[in-house]
This record gives sequence, C-alpha cells and structure tokens, in this order.
Amino acid sequence: MSKHEETKTQRSWKFLRSPAGLVRGFTFLAVAIALLLWLAPAEKTLGTGMRSVYLHVGLIWTGIAGFTASGLLGLLVLWRDDARLDSWAQTVGWVACGFFAAGFLSSMLASSINWGGVFLAEPRNVSALMVLSVALIVQIWGSWPVWIRSKGLLRMVVVSVFVWSDLTTPLVLHPDDPIRTSTSVAIQYAFLGVFVLFSLAAALVVVAVKGWDEGVKG
Repeated sequence: MSKHEETKTQRSWKFLRSPAGLVRGFTFLAVAIALLLWLAPAEKTLGTGMRSVYLHVGLIWTGIAGFTASGLLGLLVLWRDDARLDSWAQTVGWVACGFFAAGFLSSMLASSINWGGVFLAEPRNVSALMVLSVALIVQIWGSWPVWIRSKGLLRMVVVSVFVWSDLTTPLVLHPDDPIRTSTSVAIQYAFLGVFVLFSLAAALVVVAVKGWDEGVKG
C-alpha cells in the first residue's frame, strides 16, 4: 500500500470515528433496518407478526456473533497475553451483551404478538438468560485487574456455554431452524439482511466506544 493510500485510509477511519461520521453511520443503518423490517415478506402463519421475529432473530444473531468474536479475541489473548487485544475483546463483549439482551427483550414482543403471551419459563428463554448471565459475569471479571490470560480463557467459556446450551435445550414453542428450512428464499434473505445491518451497527458501536476510550486516555 502506498503512502497516499495509507493516508486516505487513515482519514476515512478518522472520519468514521468522528461524531459526524458516527451520526451518519447510525442514521443510515437505522433507516436501512426500519425499511427492511417494513418491506420484509410476511409469513403464511404469522402474517405481519413476522416483523417482530425478524427483529428478534437479527438482534440475537448479532449478540451471538459478538460473543464469538470476543471469544476468538480471547483465544488470542490467552496465547499472546496482550492487554490491547483484551481491551478490544472487553468492548466487543459488552456490545454483544447489549445486542443479545435486546434480542431477548424483543423475543417477549414477538412472543406476545405471535403466541398471545410471554412465557419466560420456555426452555429457550431460560437458556438465553443463562448465557447472558454467564457473559455478564465474564465481562465484570474482565473489568478487574486480574491475570489477562484468565480473561481470554473465560471469553472462550462464554462461547462454549452457548454452544452447549444450544445443543441441549429442548424445543417447546420455538420451531427447529425455521429460517434455513423455509421454502421462501425472500424470507431467508430478509433474515440475513437484518442480521448484516445489525452486525454493522454493532461494529459501529465498538468503533465509537474504542474511539471515545482512546480519546479519554489520550
């Protein structure tokens, strides 16, 4: 990469982390998500109630992706004992917790709209609360001045707990992989689009938090 290209990249990165860049980015993503949720196809059984499911799944998937990213960073932290990587993992972990919690709360909305009530004792809801609780404990541990490698190890534990929970939790009200098995390609792409947009929003939150953090420390 040439010096000119490096300068251009640095300027783009600086603008993205600036208040103006962040406002534009969040505004664009908010409008895009709203439009996609509005235009996304309805489902034969749920009708327009499907929009609440798009919202719920997009947020939950983004939270899971964040936990996975934090876990991978944790693996690097465990290997390299790198405080800077741990700082990134901590930020990604908090953002993942936020999106996962929003996904859980939106599941109540989806449940109320499509099932006529909120069933907190439903196994998938209990599983989600357990994963979120473990993740929050790990995040709190990560904020303490403890051995850095232990933080990296625990971030990988969050991913392991989620995988174990996903494989062992019985399905009562939740259908089994309805997205991948759906006969509607439009519905599948709508879920994918919502997930991508929420993931970009999560990445932008991480950029904003790290930019503010570095600015304060600087």
